[in-house]
Amino acid sequence: MVVVFNFGGQYAHLITRKVRELGVKSELVTPNISAGQVKKLNPQAIIFSGSPYSVYDKGAPHPDGKIYDLGIPILGICYGHQLLAYQQKGKVSPGKSKQFGKEKLFISKSPLFSGLSKEEQVWFSHGDHVSSQPPEFKVIASTSSSKIAAMENIKKKYFSVQFHPEVTHTKHGMKVLSNFLFDIAKAKHDWNLENIKAGIVKKLKKDLAGKKVLMALSGGVDSLVAATLIKEAVGSKLHCVFIDTGLLRNYDIKDLNDVVKSAGFKNLKIVNDRIHLLKVLKGITDPEEKRQQIAKVYFSTLEEEAKKIGSVDYLGQGTIYPDRVESAATSKHADKIKSHHNVTLPSGLKLKIVEPLSDLYKDEVRIIGKLLEIPQRFLERHPFPGPGLAIRILGEVTDDRLEILRQVDEIFVSELKNQHIYNKVAQALAVLLPVKTVGVMGDARTYSYIVSLRSVDTQDFMTADWSKIPYGVLEKVSSRIVNEVRGVNRVVYDITQKPPATIEYE
Repeated sequence: MVVVFNFGGQYAHLITRKVRELGVKSELVTPNISAGQVKKLNPQAIIFSGSPYSVYDKGAPHPDGKIYDLGIPILGICYGHQLLAYQQKGKVSPGKSKQFGKEKLFISKSPLFSGLSKEEQVWFSHGDHVSSQPPEFKVIASTSSSKIAAMENIKKKYFSVQFHPEVTHTKHGMKVLSNFLFDIAKAKHDWNLENIKAGIVKKLKKDLAGKKVLMALSGGVDSLVAATLIKEAVGSKLHCVFIDTGLLRNYDIKDLNDVVKSAGFKNLKIVNDRIHLLKVLKGITDPEEKRQQIAKVYFSTLEEEAKKIGSVDYLGQGTIYPDRVESAATSKHADKIKSHHNVTLPSGLKLKIVEPLSDLYKDEVRIIGKLLEIPQRFLERHPFPGPGLAIRILGEVTDDRLEILRQVDEIFVSELKNQHIYNKVAQALAVLLPVKTVGVMGDARTYSYIVSLRSVDTQDFMTADWSKIPYGVLEKVSSRIVNEVRGVNRVVYDITQKPPATIEYE
């Protein structure tokens, strides 16, 4: 197995995820774990993650120095690269300019880069840099702006890279990880999702024996897979609730009915909470406040439903790991990107939370869904956030703006489906911007909203590239929107990667 030190970087768990994808068991640990505790885990390798800190910051996470006495191969990534240099008596300095995005890497001979070309496309995200490698370390890669982009100590089997091999933007990053795991650390293949699925159900049966569970269904992939796992464990003691928030798209209720019928959920209740939520959101423009207010109503409603059912102790949720990462729920050293309503729980919540998927990524969830024999058409649905269209309307949420966005979303999604593009992209959405621009329609001046269309390609939803949708399709979507949706006179297409942007706007 492999131990991954979580220093608070956005991709700490993504590293763990990629190691598992290569078939190796991996465990995320906190920086304050002792060398003795690491030894008990008996890992074949250690990986240091990235971090929002600089290695010389006060309070920056540093591992127990005795880690280096264990004789275990180490791979440092980004902050981990700098940390390895810093703790092995090299020098780390603030960069004159930040290196962010795709870069060309110039490679020297090293077992870490076996099978790669002399020049490779990699992805950087850092401000500091290693300005002097430690004694007995050799530089094995550089870029035009970073002379020590990777280094090695062959004798101790220490390797480090300034770039991120775990993200999809690094073309042959998985080969780098594979070289380290199998050629250098001699790790064993011991991880597969069939065993994980069986383990989750076994644990649920043990933890929930004889208990009623209330499951918050959204109609999306995550809550469907989570609910199906819980149903395997508790059967008819599962009670599903779907909250109609008024922040849904036109087709969400219909899709939910199809899902429930196919999955065979017996106990389902749809609760209409539209008026209450819109009232609560009136006048709110701050995205974090929106999320918190929605979460408050959401969980209050679920607790009321639990009381009506009676003797319910547990609340099931479809939380997956990216939700926890962005809510900084995985490390005290992580920066909070945004609150997810199913992660940032309100104080005083009496129900115990059950999250069968909280350590898995979207593609892993879909594989488990397939193992559960959930129809593929449900597993291919694009993610839709718990707060719904409220976070796709920048600024105040009103009935008029919701209606505009529903129409825009339906046109965009329907055209992607008509052109057989929907299942080729990971997530597509429309956003209403809180600004108006001048336009001309029928020889008359208009002053209407801008909508932004966004579509991304990704496997893990931690990094993403914008979808290269054909111009002709975008042109047709734009034409339909401005002609069919009253209140919109301008359409833009978002071509920003994640990072620096998140997939959703709020």
